[in-house]
Amino acid sequence: MALRVDDGGSGLMNQNVAAVSSVARLLVKAELKKMGLEKEILVAAREVLQQAVRDAIRAVLIETAGMKGASDLTVQVDMAEVLRHTSPAAEAQADPKIESPVSPGCHEPLQSQEHAPAAAPTGLYIYGVAAGEDDFEMGVAGVAGCRVYALAAAGLCAVVHDCSTEPYRPDSDEQAKEWLFAHQEVLDRAKERLETILPMGFNTIIHSAARKPQEVLREWLSQECGRLKSMLDRLRGKEEFAIKILVPEEVLKKVALREDSRLQELQRELEGKPEGTRYLYKERLEKAVKDSLEEMAEVYFRKVYRALHRLCADIRVEKTKQGPPGKRMIASLSCLVEKDLVPALSETLAEIKQQEALDIDFTGPWPPYSFVSQPVVPS
Repeated sequence: MALRVDDGGSGLMNQNVAAVSSVARLLVKAELKKMGLEKEILVAAREVLQQAVRDAIRAVLIETAGMKGASDLTVQVDMAEVLRHTSPAAEAQADPKIESPVSPGCHEPLQSQEHAPAAAPTGLYIYGVAAGEDDFEMGVAGVAGCRVYALAAAGLCAVVHDCSTEPYRPDSDEQAKEWLFAHQEVLDRAKERLETILPMGFNTIIHSAARKPQEVLREWLSQECGRLKSMLDRLRGKEEFAIKILVPEEVLKKVALREDSRLQELQRELEGKPEGTRYLYKERLEKAVKDSLEEMAEVYFRKVYRALHRLCADIRVEKTKQGPPGKRMIASLSCLVEKDLVPALSETLAEIKQQEALDIDFTGPWPPYSFVSQPVVPS
């Protein structure tokens, strides 16, 4: 029985706590402003939010691509082809030059403008940055059916569309996926034309209250050209792939029982015990097997990582998720790979799958979100 004593003072205590918290927030904010740190914290918070959005974009696209794959080993999923089957048809190719970067805003024919930002565009939605000397039309519909074009400055060009200063807020999961696919489609088309592109996260918008966003963008490209070009140089000639490795639990158990002498000894003891004490020994064995499975999973991970590391320019170890029933995910990797080494990577994964009885999910190429730090744009 649970006893609860209420002397009537809890409401007053909650009010006092709320008042103290409010005063504390005001004091902290005033102190940060005095120290000149308020702006830095706002920038840091925006970077965290942008990173979360980039992760969400990638997760949705990978999940949707995974729905279309039938085999355990999927090599080089063509995301452009997937997107062409799930997004509105692209516009006919337009004149590759534009005389003036001042754009008319979103166009109507490809998609309803019901959920698009407000009519008067005062910002620029940025898809990505690449090396380039000229302004040009992309000839593809962007998020919410907007006209997409490129603006150049300082040997760089940004792929953009005109928008309001407010971020896009989807009304449903379906609309969110539709916009994410449109964002991805623009990046794929830009990559075909510009080869290497620095991808920006969904809802990266540049704007200024006092100046045209096109002027602000060109100035930003000029000011940040050194850092942006350095990031592009690192990505040039490379592509990102996602690799997930799963092991059937039964395979792990068999390997553990075969190679772990402690488990073999416990199993022999269990077989020789009477029915009364057998239960206790069985519990001990199950706990030992569970501990051993963790060790075996680590062994498999290291083996796979060593085999792939020599073929990748960089590898990011991502957090593993719970696998389907009966399977354990032992590795979730983002790999930056030289284009000419992709076939060798595919062959290596096929060998690992055959030799170790593993399930391998190999998808890409993806925009290299995992290997770029999101630049902070003026806003």
